Amino acid sequence: MRSLLYSGCLALCLLLCSPLLAQSAPPPKATPPPDLPAYVAAQFGPAFTLDPTVPPMFGDLDGDGNEDLILVGHSSAPLQSKEQLHFSVEDPYDAYFGTGDTRITSMFTLHFDGSSRCILVVFGWRLQPESRPKAKAKIVSKFVLINTPFETIKVVDLRLKKKNLQSIETVDRDTLHALVFWDGKRWHWRAEGMEGDETLMPRRN
Repeated sequence: MRSLLYSGCLALCLLLCSPLLAQSAPPPKATPPPDLPAYVAAQFGPAFTLDPTVPPMFGDLDGDGNEDLILVGHSSAPLQSKEQLHFSVEDPYDAYFGTGDTRITSMFTLHFDGSSRCILVVFGWRLQPESRPKAKAKIVSKFVLINTPFETIKVVDLRLKKKNLQSIETVDRDTLHALVFWDGKRWHWRAEGMEGDETLMPRRN
């Protein structure tokens, strides 16, 4: 009788503690592809090389609940393989100032070291192609963002029009903090605290 009572108490304790144990378990750590240079070449073509000084970043930039991959690369010909490998080249920085045609702005050199650095984004990079709905098969999920000036870069939380998102924060050599974010249709560049952008605010931890 005593052993049955003890067993029952033990089972009850485990049942009550299991939700707490589940809540305290750390989330799985994001890990990049095992061969990043080969991944960049496969996804964006031979015109792109990986910047090894910037580690891969992870976030949910489009808000669909799937992990997105953000890399920094170099390319002097970003438009070269975009049709073949189905990625979009965008220039949110120059688009903000009124010149968003990448056929023109891809010839600009805005980086201080002349390196033609670019930001590479792959939405839902862990998803297998066959897991995507056929109706959405033609939706672009890979992006090359050119001409954004930065010395450092990271993923931050963003509060935009009462929505919680994630975005890319850049800091250039003049310590100008800017945000590069996806609104569901296209990419935008905004300097933090810019007049008229009161609805755009990074959420600091």
